[in-house]
Amino acid sequence: MAPYPTPTPVIDAFAVSRSILDRIITRLSDPEMIGCTEHVLEEYVTTAGRDLQRQLIQDQLDARAAAETRLSEVTGADTVVRRRAEPGHARQVATTVGRVQATRIAYRAPAVSNLHPADMILALPERLYSFPLQKTIVHEAATGSLRHAADTLHRITGQRISTGQLMDTVTAAARDIRDFYQHQTIAAGDPGDLLILTIDATGIAMTPTSLRNPAPPPPTGPQPPHARLSEPERTGRTRMATVIACYDARPAVRTAADILPATATERAARRPGPTATGRHLDASVEHGITVMTRRLFDHAQHRDPHHRRRWIALVDGNNHQIDRTAAEAHDRGITITIIIDFIHVLQYLWDAAADLHPTQPGRAGFVEHTARNLLDSNPAQVIHQLTITRHALGDHPAPGLDRAISYLTAKQPHLHYRQALAMGWPIATGVIEGACRHLVKDRLAITGARWSLPGAEAVLLLRALITNGDLDAYWTHHIQQEHQRVHTSHYQQQYELAA
Repeated sequence: MAPYPTPTPVIDAFAVSRSILDRIITRLSDPEMIGCTEHVLEEYVTTAGRDLQRQLIQDQLDARAAAETRLSEVTGADTVVRRRAEPGHARQVATTVGRVQATRIAYRAPAVSNLHPADMILALPERLYSFPLQKTIVHEAATGSLRHAADTLHRITGQRISTGQLMDTVTAAARDIRDFYQHQTIAAGDPGDLLILTIDATGIAMTPTSLRNPAPPPPTGPQPPHARLSEPERTGRTRMATVIACYDARPAVRTAADILPATATERAARRPGPTATGRHLDASVEHGITVMTRRLFDHAQHRDPHHRRRWIALVDGNNHQIDRTAAEAHDRGITITIIIDFIHVLQYLWDAAADLHPTQPGRAGFVEHTARNLLDSNPAQVIHQLTITRHALGDHPAPGLDRAISYLTAKQPHLHYRQALAMGWPIATGVIEGACRHLVKDRLAITGARWSLPGAEAVLLLRALITNGDLDAYWTHHIQQEHQRVHTSHYQQQYELAA
């Protein structure tokens, strides 16, 4: 690799910065400032300090421009030799402390684009916004509404950025996340820990062109008011986002009494369940369950490449999720135990209780008794008892009970909770439920916005990245990839990005 040419520093390049610093110090020494309150002092130093920081960057850029060495020629990736050098070509860069100007030599030739080697040395972004400012934009836009992000950025950086520019920056910033995780080194977990895989899906309100299937046309003519009309799920305007999570958990043996204690003694003796550690989250609204299940197994494979650990899949009962999980495990030669979320099963028991008991205490008693039996015994026995109860009702309508029997019968292979508790396995999908709320609902379901597919995908990827604690490592990778795309790829001779 060819080294970058090293410019000669300019003497007294920071005279302007020194004058600003002297002015700040003089102002702080004024009797008026000496007698001011702390908040006035802090506000002045913060504002003046930002101006000083901006000038320091500008002075350094000007010094580099003055010392830039003229090259005899520059050859682009297009093999065209550019021998005409024109100094004084300037471009703007918006930084976290204000806008600065980078002046450099442009190397030119007829009918081809200019090349600026100094831009490559500085690793300037293709966009107006510097990489530190882009990173701040990413963090603010991924955690709150775009309007709130714009207000926050103006307050802390002094930059006014439109919501459209924020969204464009966020979308571009997420482009290397998949590549980052494909090349990330993942340490294998403790052989004694469980390897938990879990998947779920939730809807995001989308623009019409971003839906997988066109929304149904609205009904014609006057319609009666609907109390739930505001819910996007009811109007066919959503696209399902798939969320996956993989984590480790040390087995924690429990019994039914630890889940549903019946007495004060049992409540006092309750033991905690397995604790999730090393959580890795991912989400996508662009790709569906098939692709995301494959990614989930790819990640789990890195944690247990030789399949020596116990693999557990926690799902909410969705047939497609179960089928894809089983198929992916079969294709990879992995033995995996699929467990239906116990909380999801309880919802069906409550529906059955509504058909059998008119009062809330009666329903609660039925659910507690049946759920305890499901935790303590073989699921076939519980299904048999519910079937006997249904036959005793004769022709009396009991849709909730019918649904519960059908559901438990269909999911029976994945309802062996007694074995799961005895082996110390988890039986609830709290991790993935929380991930759906945090990654999707807490950001993409606020303000009533409808999302474009690229925007929603970028925000999901970035929220997962931030939650995983990988933003700093990813940002280094992203800058390297941008340097290759924006600079190195335009030159015949390759250069390395300095640290």
